Amino acid sequence: MKISRIIKILKNNFTPLKNVILFESIPDVSDNTKAVFDEMIKRELNRKYKLVWIVSGNSHRFKNYDNVFYLDENDPKQKRQIQKLMISAKCMICCNRFLPRMRWGQKTFYLSHGTTVKSVKSYYTIPDRIDYFIVTSENVMDLQSYELNFDKSRTIPLGFPRNDALTKSNLDVKGYLHTHCKKVIVWYPTFRQHKGGLKSASDVTLPILHNEELAVELNKSAIENDVLIVLKPHFAQDVTYIKDMKLSNIRFIGEDFFEENNICSYEFVAGCDALITDYSSIYFDYTLCNKPIAVIWEDIEEYSKNPGLIDNYEYYLRGAEKLYTLDDLKAFVARLADGTDLLKDERNSVMREVNISNDGKNSERVVNFIMDKLRIT
Repeated sequence: MKISRIIKILKNNFTPLKNVILFESIPDVSDNTKAVFDEMIKRELNRKYKLVWIVSGNSHRFKNYDNVFYLDENDPKQKRQIQKLMISAKCMICCNRFLPRMRWGQKTFYLSHGTTVKSVKSYYTIPDRIDYFIVTSENVMDLQSYELNFDKSRTIPLGFPRNDALTKSNLDVKGYLHTHCKKVIVWYPTFRQHKGGLKSASDVTLPILHNEELAVELNKSAIENDVLIVLKPHFAQDVTYIKDMKLSNIRFIGEDFFEENNICSYEFVAGCDALITDYSSIYFDYTLCNKPIAVIWEDIEEYSKNPGLIDNYEYYLRGAEKLYTLDDLKAFVARLADGTDLLKDERNSVMREVNISNDGKNSERVVNFIMDKLRIT
């Protein structure tokens, strides 16, 4: 180790620790970190600790909480404040970017943004200076610690805080969508061509709906079955070629939909009648809703090569119908409309395996764990 690095470490360790908790969920204030924050506010921890969010630009909602602050990483002055707090804060909680421990006495918690279906082992590593990694159950500890290259002994099965919304939400999604359709399907495709440059072997931009003609055919089926399909593209996926379609029963939404309606995405999906996805972690989470799930399997061969999928992915995804073609998708729409749920038993088996509980108390468990490690009473 270089002398300069040793000096920096020693200097950091002589900086007094402050009663500050740093939060991160960039690009916005959301996900598992937001659910933990909400539970801490509920317990009035902001009376004992300064709660500070690291945000990016205007991607957050200001709330008038006492002792809660927002620091914009894009502002040079506030960025320096962030750097100082990363050395002096007693606790750091993150789910997208890592906030690794900078000195002795700090505690850092990585909540992640999902139980991975895609294999990430070759390019995603949790730093060793993260103290604890929260996962959804004991049964996924081996999988998650292996894929994210992290010490299993510090991988803690408490459940994802954000998933509480899936078991508690009674949101009237039809009201938010201004629709009278009998059923609502939410479709969350994962990325194929990432805006940041990462690509899969699949040359598909949006699976099955490769052109306007196919979209029109699916829309016709949705009309016949009185079903609205709400499609939310992955934030990293460029689907500008298809977004401008104006079809009555296929609707696109983005993150702005949730911000404008002051709801979180999982409150919304919990209120829908079924989920369509593919190689996304939302599959594992949505099993908590006890509603039909389908996965688009059209480009499985290409996607399994690059970026690749976890071992035994077929076993884990046994609770979802596999859709290869437009006809498969139309058949799933029709089954939802008539109340047919083909894989209910298999899906509930997966739910019990990959989730510690469906009691809606994951946030409580995680905050209890954090408070214990910080010795907060």
